[in-house]
This record gives sequence, structure tokens and C-alpha cells, in this order.
Amino acid sequence: MSRTKLAFSAILLLFAIIFTFNHHLGYSVGDQMLSKIGLSPYTTAYLSGVHITLFIGLGLLGCSFYLTRKEIKSSYPRLARQLWLIVVVIILSYSYITDKVMYVAKWGSTGIHGVSYLQNNSSCMYKVALDGNTRVSCDLTLKNYSRQPVAAVILPDLARSYRQQDDPLYEALKSVELQPVHLEIMPHGTFTGKLAFSGSAESPLQVRGKLRDIVLDVEVEGQNIVFDYAKP
Repeated sequence: MSRTKLAFSAILLLFAIIFTFNHHLGYSVGDQMLSKIGLSPYTTAYLSGVHITLFIGLGLLGCSFYLTRKEIKSSYPRLARQLWLIVVVIILSYSYITDKVMYVAKWGSTGIHGVSYLQNNSSCMYKVALDGNTRVSCDLTLKNYSRQPVAAVILPDLARSYRQQDDPLYEALKSVELQPVHLEIMPHGTFTGKLAFSGSAESPLQVRGKLRDIVLDVEVEGQNIVFDYAKP
């Protein structure tokens, strides 16, 4: 057994898991890496089409698993037989582990730097009347990993969440001006629930519907972040 080959294959196996599977925020490192270089993790649009990250990651996972098992088989045959079980356990607990790691990674963070948002666990029901009156109810999950309470100002972006820019509905949603909602999240706390927003549309189109994967504007102590994991 070559220690160098074993180390390489083990690191590659761990990287394949991290690259492929969703962490605590509901998307994978592979998705983020592809987006950073200007490639969509999906063949058509965010969370639709073929998941390119998954195909690449499963290929890496298969190769790295084979190499790791091959390296340890002669010296540790029992471990080699149980390697698949170890990998499955790591995959199933990966999201939980990364969530707990964030409390350590953001131990000294304050304000907006301690806030995270689960975009793919979000949705909004909207209703736009002919007079422009707009009502929105959103299911959102936000986490505060810092040791201080966070007073956040929350505002969903309906048009960017809709993403179909060639659709008349996009223009109607783009003209909507919503009033932000104030939300306090306790230290090391999680908010999961509904927030109600109201506003008006300058270009009203009588319509109602539901949006998922909401683009969210969050402001804390004058610092602002727009959470949109679909951005390259």
C-alpha cells in the first residue's frame, strides 16, 4: 500500500463528496464553483434541467471510491469491505456537519457576516390587484451563526426570483415596490416561518401565483447582501 496514493485517493474521495452533495445552505460546492467560472450548474436555468454538478461529482465519487478501496484492500480488507457504508454515512450527515462547522467558522462574526439564508427552502405567494395593490406571503429560513442578536431588514425580489425576463409577468413583478419587514434573529438562532409583505405595482397585471428559490435582500446595521445563489 502506497501512502501517497492512499492520501491522494482519500482526499479525492472527500472532495467528491463536498463537490457533489448539498451542504447546510441547500446547494453544493460544485454548484458554486461552476457559477464562479460563469457556467450554470444546470443545463437550462437555476434548479432546472440536467444537474451538471451531479454528473461530474458522481464520476469523481466513483473513481475516488475505487482507488481508495484498491489501496486499502490488501492491508485492511475489512475496512475496504465497509468503505461504502462509511461513505454513505458521511453523505447523509454532510449537511448536518457543515451546519455545525459554520458556528465555529463564524464564531467572531458580527452583523450581516453572521447571517445565512436557505434559498432553495424558500417560496412566496403573491397577489397583484388591478389597482396595483400587492400582497406577498413568504416562507423563509434564515440563520444567525454569530454570538450576537441580529436585527435584519428583509425584502424579497419577486422579479429576479421569477427569472423569465421575456414574460409580461416579469415586467409586472419588476414594477412592484414592497415595504421591507424587520426581523430579529437571536444568537445562534434560526428563523423559519412566514413573513408578510405589502406594496404596490406601477405596472399592475391582475395575477396571483407562487415563486420558489426567492432572491432575498437582507440589510443589517446599514450593510446589505443580496442572496441569490443563481448568480454566476
